[in-house]
Parts: sequence; C-alpha cells; structure tokens
Amino acid sequence: MKLRARSLSRRTTTATALVCAALVGGGVAYAATAEPAITTFTPRSADQVTNIDVLRQQLRNYYGDPLGTGTFAPDGNYAKEAASVARAGSRWLDDRGHEHGRSDYRDRHHHGTKAIVLDVDDTSLTTWNYEIASNWAYNPSTNGQYVTDQKFPATPGMVEMATRAAKEGYAVFFLTGRPTSQEAATLGNLTSDGVGVDAGYPAPTQLRNGEDGLFTKPDVAAYPDYLQKACAADPGGKCTTIHYKSATRAHIESLGYDIVANFGDQYSDLKGGYADRTFKLPNPNYYLP
Repeated sequence: MKLRARSLSRRTTTATALVCAALVGGGVAYAATAEPAITTFTPRSADQVTNIDVLRQQLRNYYGDPLGTGTFAPDGNYAKEAASVARAGSRWLDDRGHEHGRSDYRDRHHHGTKAIVLDVDDTSLTTWNYEIASNWAYNPSTNGQYVTDQKFPATPGMVEMATRAAKEGYAVFFLTGRPTSQEAATLGNLTSDGVGVDAGYPAPTQLRNGEDGLFTKPDVAAYPDYLQKACAADPGGKCTTIHYKSATRAHIESLGYDIVANFGDQYSDLKGGYADRTFKLPNPNYYLP
C-alpha cells in the first residue's frame, strides 16, 4: 500500500511539491531527515514561482477537468499519458513473456515465475476526485473515507494491461503504502465487491508461501522479518517508502518470482531494484520521497 494512508509529513502537498518540482527541473534530490523532503533553491523573486491558483488551474486542464468536477476526461491529456504508459508496459510484457517461455532463456537467467507489481494510488487507481474534494490538502480522515467508500476509478489503460498480463501467465501483485487496516476496502476497489467503484483488476495472485498478493504496510510492531532487516537503520525502524517497497519486491523474488515490470507513479515506488524494468505513471499532484 502506498502511503495514501500517509501522514502529512510523508506527503508534500500540491502547490509546494509542484512548484518545487517545476523549479528544480527534474533535479530533485533526497535531503537529510532534518531538511525538507524536496531540495530545491530559494526563489529571489515572485516571478520565479508559479502562482498557486494558476498551477491548480493547469492541473485541472491537464486532467481534462477545467471546472474541477473531480472527474478526469477519458480523452484528456492525463488519460492519454497514463494509457500510453500502460501500452508500453503491455508491449514489454509481451516481449519478455515470449522470452520466458524459451528453455534457453530460462537456462541463462534462472528466473522464476514471471510477475508484475503495481502500486495502487495513482498507478492502479486514480485519486483525482480526492485532490479536487480536498483542494490538494491531504487529510488522513477524509482520505480514509474515500478509501473505505472505494471511490477511486481505475487509472486509464492499467486494467487492460494487468488483465492481459494475467491471461499471459503473469502473477499479479499489488504493493501499496496504505495501512493493513485498509486492505479489504483496497481489494474491493481494485477488483469487484459491489461497493463503490469496482475497477475490475484481476485478483492478486496468492504467493507460494500462502500470502495474498496485495501487500499493505503493517505497523512497525507487526513487520515481517524481511522488513525488520531492511529497515533496521531507518528512524525508529520504520521503513522509508523506498526500503518498504524494495524489500517487499526482494521478498517476492525470494519466493521464486521474476518481477518483469514494476509500475508506480512515484520514483520511490520504483527505486531499489528487484524488477527487470520500471514504468512511471504521471502524477503532478504530490511527491512521496
């Protein structure tokens, strides 16, 4: 689960994150714990900073929702960009799937069962309706209600990509920063349980050791061994996003799976290895280090 259950300290909200990201021009750096999550420069004049209201309107336009209704347009620029990433993922999976089936490839690579890993918020499900409802001001209580009510629609192109992958023999795993308490609602929103939005993804694959294939983030006291080891040096032993996600992918691969593709909207979803290739979904609304 992606820290959609995230605390405000973990999430840099709309205007600050977007302005900083725009100013740094892609050169975002990771700062020390005592510093801001996003390192950039201090503007000398107001002209160097995008006006917050202008930036919000640009976001609405990008999602094809200029009036801010909370519904993104299926033919808007966001939907087109997200769908193009999903198509690129499908092409990659098709190619690697054919290679996986060859005995000479298996002999050379010693890879296990082919698999994909998908983040949830703004990768599998799009949270644009919550950004509009909250005016980009994340609140754990109101966001939690959206999760419980299963209000998030599928990200364009991603259901088709995941369904095709499952039909081609890929194991499908979801890895999110949402807390374990939100697992049932998350699964219902992703698949189909008749509550709120049923996005229609294939059910996550059960792992060989009996774990279900939807990984949500447990409390520190309930960390499995692989998270305890990976995050022992993190403050309070609590995993950073990168450590939590990379350690979980390593755990999946240790059980005999080859993660052929890892999909996420944050770079912290994708860093840390344990995937043959990563695919970045567009998300200009917030930044998770």
